[in-house]
Amino acid sequence: MMYFVIGFGILFCTFYVAQLVFVKIHLDWTNKIINSDNSDADTGVSVIHPIKDLDYELEKNLESWLNQDYQGPIQHIFSFQDPNDPAIKVVENLKQKYSDIDISIIVNPIASGLNGKTSNMVNGIKNAKYNYLLFGDSDTRVKRDFILKMIRPLKDSKVGVTTCGQINIGGHDFPTKFFTFIQNNETDFIWAFLCKLGMDVGITGAAFAMRKEVIEEIGGLERFGTSLLEDLYLGNTLYEMGYKIVLGPFIECHVDKLGIEKSLNYAKRIAIGIRTHIQFELPAFVLMLFWYWGIFIVGAMLQNKILLFASFVFMTIRTMQGLMMRYIVGDKIYPVDVFMGLFFDIFGTFYLLYAMKTTPTVTWRGIKYEVEKGGHITSISVDDSVLSVEEDDDE
Repeated sequence: MMYFVIGFGILFCTFYVAQLVFVKIHLDWTNKIINSDNSDADTGVSVIHPIKDLDYELEKNLESWLNQDYQGPIQHIFSFQDPNDPAIKVVENLKQKYSDIDISIIVNPIASGLNGKTSNMVNGIKNAKYNYLLFGDSDTRVKRDFILKMIRPLKDSKVGVTTCGQINIGGHDFPTKFFTFIQNNETDFIWAFLCKLGMDVGITGAAFAMRKEVIEEIGGLERFGTSLLEDLYLGNTLYEMGYKIVLGPFIECHVDKLGIEKSLNYAKRIAIGIRTHIQFELPAFVLMLFWYWGIFIVGAMLQNKILLFASFVFMTIRTMQGLMMRYIVGDKIYPVDVFMGLFFDIFGTFYLLYAMKTTPTVTWRGIKYEVEKGGHITSISVDDSVLSVEEDDDE
């Protein structure tokens, strides 16, 4: 048994180190600015911003998208669901400030059967002037060469999409620090790492770019909007069609103070997505998170001091890796971070098992979704009104 335990320890500790090395190297590339040149001049880009409500430091986030070093024409489309959304005023002010930039604001209700974000993106596509489309969430902040790094790979017809991980920074209380740890751990140190290795793990929706003809080829984004994790579903489809998925630069998300419910609902979304859209079996992800806790439990049940000692060693290594994650992404380390890695792994395991529930519910940005085991939305609750997706499809 000890040989088995040692083998597990070597495997996963090597994985921990590889994650840290990868994120450090990719961040260095992200922060190394590349200048635009004449090769970009004839490549127009329509940037679609699906927005709902006021994100933290929204104006700074959006300005980073407007202040880009890119010689080709750029169109910015800000797509809303509610004409009374407070974020519209922020965009209107930016439109006046940057009067030389092509900026438009559109407002449309959520399309029947789609999740809110996909509905915003679909309506944005209808207003896009250019073949190259870049989608970006309003809570993200980018470097001035972001458009360049996301669009240039798409000139290769074999590339179906460029996508990127999201570095979360800020906060000091436990709920906020835990949310940023969940996002960074799952998105940058797991998903982005596996994506870079060429594995079929979908894409992330914080920011991605595609050509119009590819979107049309896959049946439009509407095809994926019935899933709570439309980005994973979209990425899997492109992978199956033989398209390359290119990992673009990391983007930043700055936060201040978040409630614990956001962490809970984010964990639900990710767990449901893993259960549904990623080719690996669920036990593989449970093992990735729970392996050293499993050794601890077996050691305690058998009262085996060697197994217990080994589990404590692995817990220490995992704790050190969690602290290094904070350091590498440039976030401040607080005493509460000592326990984040261990707690995240138990928390993540629970929600992976939660995804097995027949009809789990997830609330995201004020909209309540009821989803099947497959991750597809069966009903949407908006302002106490309920829309049944299945009934709408029948009509």
